[in-house]
Amino acid sequence: MNMRSSVRRFLRIALPAAAFLAMGSLIPHFLSLGNLLNVVRQSSIIGICAVGVTMVIIIKGIDLSISGLLALCPMVSGMLMLSGLPMAASLAAGVVAGVAMGLFNGLMVSRLAVPAFITTLVVGQVSQGIALVMSNGRSIGAFPEAYVFFGNGTALGIPISDYIMLGFLLVGLAILKLTPLGNHILALGGNETVLRQEGIGIPAIQMFVFGFSGFCVAVAGLLVSAQLDTVHPTQGEAFQLDAIAACIIGGVDLAGGYGSVPMAVLGALIIGSLRNALNLLGIHPFIQNILIGTIIIVIVFASGAIKRRNERATRGAI
Repeated sequence: MNMRSSVRRFLRIALPAAAFLAMGSLIPHFLSLGNLLNVVRQSSIIGICAVGVTMVIIIKGIDLSISGLLALCPMVSGMLMLSGLPMAASLAAGVVAGVAMGLFNGLMVSRLAVPAFITTLVVGQVSQGIALVMSNGRSIGAFPEAYVFFGNGTALGIPISDYIMLGFLLVGLAILKLTPLGNHILALGGNETVLRQEGIGIPAIQMFVFGFSGFCVAVAGLLVSAQLDTVHPTQGEAFQLDAIAACIIGGVDLAGGYGSVPMAVLGALIIGSLRNALNLLGIHPFIQNILIGTIIIVIVFASGAIKRRNERATRGAI
């Protein structure tokens, strides 16, 4: 089993790497430094979201509020900035809005036993509706230069957004690998009975996970609006599929109990590279969604088939 697991993990890295090199050899300028930095910058939004979504999937949940929060949080911050409130306070308000919505997701799941699929879908729709009402369905923009630098500036030649994504990767990795909370998150997805026997508060874990996901999405939303110097109430729709796809490509088990933050971020980079390659080839965004959706189905099917085969092999060995 250990050998099979090692082979699967190797293939998850080797196959995308081979595809990446193939794209580089077939598509002009794909491997240029400027384009690669652009790929990472564009992938940072997906990567930050994927850090939070990874934990949600580990506890057997799903977060479909991403698209709504990616619009609501920067809309709150943007309108406050344009009204004259200091930038720091405006950004904090947007983050608080994301965390509050995430905690509401956690409350509905943990206390009222509403399936995560339903509550996060509703919260996403409500969040987008609030953003539409706040802006009368229009975009807002022309934000302070310091805010735009937050999304487009560089330090030592590397985009600021890349540092932010790296920071979230390290925080997510530290939570899962270095804290008792991380062990509890993994156990909740893998063997909830053990947590109950030890008297560990499962609702508190669920609240934290959904709240943390809301925090990640809020920061990602602010980063989107800073990169574009605008906020549109439907801007998050382009990222929700990619964030979940990044986790799946990164090997997060949809059945819960297993997930790797670095691999999910790698999945985001793979999605970003694929999107970039398709753009360079002139493929329409609608067709891109079809291709990425197909990739998700294939990966889920293949992972399920491998898992079932391993379970049969294990039963046969007993």
